Amino acid sequence: MAARTRSHSGESTPSFTIQNLLKNPEKEICSFDNTDIAALRASGAFLDGAVIRPFDRTLRSDVSSKEWICFSAYPFSPGLRYSFPEFMMQFFCITGLSFAQTMPVVWRVLIVLNQIKTYHVPDLCIEDIPIAYRLRSHGNNRFLLFSTSNNPLIFKVTQNEDEWKRKFLFFRCDSIAEGDSLPVKWLTTGRI
Repeated sequence: MAARTRSHSGESTPSFTIQNLLKNPEKEICSFDNTDIAALRASGAFLDGAVIRPFDRTLRSDVSSKEWICFSAYPFSPGLRYSFPEFMMQFFCITGLSFAQTMPVVWRVLIVLNQIKTYHVPDLCIEDIPIAYRLRSHGNNRFLLFSTSNNPLIFKVTQNEDEWKRKFLFFRCDSIAEGDSLPVKWLTTGRI
């Protein structure tokens, strides 16, 4: 049975620092509301006990906080559950990228590479990614993995995603696995 989304009422108001990295923040106002949060919770994407901050239209995805971490809702749409596979978590540990600044193409590439590692090439590691992909910024300090070859390792991984930038939510760091060590600030440069 999944736990209900808990409110943080009665707690002190957490401080959020706006990093001012979004060029048009008015176009990226959060649309992932409490109904979406309840559906995500019901899907089992997070373990019981994860504290999700109720929907707040005023928060931006480029805020940082010592208490809360912003997640893009995108990785859960293809069925990922948190804690993400170790291979994927290593990518974020090595690059220092925030989940919220990572474009859908990165998630799709990581999902496929994780499957390749799991079933075919067990010694595949994050440091091998630059053989086939380059990490690059793509506006508003969001990052993608760009194929370094005319013959990409993974075909048809690029597609337009509507509204993914507006679908994000916040988890209390101390309520999720590794929450206190996950990157909460957006980077302006990234590399593998």
